Amino acid sequence: MDVGAYILSEYIPAKPLVGNLELCFTAGEQTPTEACAQLKCGDVLKFPFARLDSQPRSVKIKESKVLVAADKATATKSVVELTLESTFDYQPGDTIGILPTNNPEQVESLLYRLELLDQADATCHLKIVLNCAKKNAKLPAHIPPTTTPREILTHCLSLNFVPQKQLLSALAGFTNDDKERGFLSCLSSKQATEHYQSLILEKGLLFIDILELCVNCRPSLAFLAEHLPRLLPRPYSIASSPLEDGNRKLRVIYSLLSDRPGVTTSMLEAAAQQSSPEHPKKVVIYPRISNLFRYTEQDLGSNQILIAVGTGLAPFLGFLAHKEELLKQQSQKESGHSWLYIGAKTPEAILKREQLMAWQQCSLLERLRMCYSRGESPIYVQQMLQEDCEDLVKFLMKPETVLYICADGAKISQSIASGLGRCLQKALHLSEDEASQLLKELKTQGKYREDVWL
Repeated sequence: MDVGAYILSEYIPAKPLVGNLELCFTAGEQTPTEACAQLKCGDVLKFPFARLDSQPRSVKIKESKVLVAADKATATKSVVELTLESTFDYQPGDTIGILPTNNPEQVESLLYRLELLDQADATCHLKIVLNCAKKNAKLPAHIPPTTTPREILTHCLSLNFVPQKQLLSALAGFTNDDKERGFLSCLSSKQATEHYQSLILEKGLLFIDILELCVNCRPSLAFLAEHLPRLLPRPYSIASSPLEDGNRKLRVIYSLLSDRPGVTTSMLEAAAQQSSPEHPKKVVIYPRISNLFRYTEQDLGSNQILIAVGTGLAPFLGFLAHKEELLKQQSQKESGHSWLYIGAKTPEAILKREQLMAWQQCSLLERLRMCYSRGESPIYVQQMLQEDCEDLVKFLMKPETVLYICADGAKISQSIASGLGRCLQKALHLSEDEASQLLKELKTQGKYREDVWL
């Protein structure tokens, strides 16, 4: 791509971000090992929705299994089930946070770009420069007080994010190439809004892509540490029951984008491929705070309506596995009824389809409905709900019934909610407003529970 083609004849650059920090190296101190570095970040950081009594811990990868193969013809993503060592108590529906690491090749390339390869593992710290431009400047909380350049770029900073215009304007000051400087300055301007829309928001160029386009741009590590966002943990639903293996293992499920896998899924995929029973790789995880979206022994006597799309089935696999294990322990073998509605692109994209059908065969699942959005006659989950409208609403309105929705996208969840609203309108003879109000009441009562992944 020729960056010169995106430089306008007249433009006013955005006000650039200013650097207020400097990087200082400490001679003679030992650098942390890779595993220790990742956990050290956990000593100084707060983690989203982490349990109060729990810190991140390094756990072994036990097994990796492809559940769904990628298919370009139907735009089906590859789906992988990862089995991890469990070191804490959990219930089906609970979630974990996985601490990602940036791609080692990207980190190495950036260290080379910043002329820090020789000092990549040297102990350093950030400090506020004297007479800095920003009043009350603070050190970034997501950078450990004692660290290394490699640790900062590997564990602390996000490299794959949408760059804001003020950052682009500042990057223009770090290149000695006139064309690159003009491109970055222009892209930050109001006059080049169409270019920003096209390159950044539509084509999806991220910060790391901008650096690859502008090969002479060399921002300081101190500037990046101050202004790049934190590399945040990625949440995953637990897709297993603690009763399956004495609470020694847990499973999570993730999908891989074929064109550009995410930072965390790329890390997990690389670790899983390198892991073996003799030499297991490790990842760093922490348990997140529990909420109402879970299935425990106290729920065994209640009814469930489970609605999932794609990998949203993951927590419900844990629900049903837990129900199966609890029934094995119960002498009376009495439980509530479970209905499952699942949507996927094709029959092959249904996670653990054979297991679901086996649960239906033994009546663990009283009703199993599956639909597919690809093919000559695509059907969506909300259409299945309307087909079962009368039975569904009658079942939902029983005091002991709870409805759970898990979807990988807010729009999908909203479509399902709209479908449920139409079911309530038809079965209970309600107006649209009355049905909407009833859905709100069901949420307030804890009978309508959502888990939406973005």
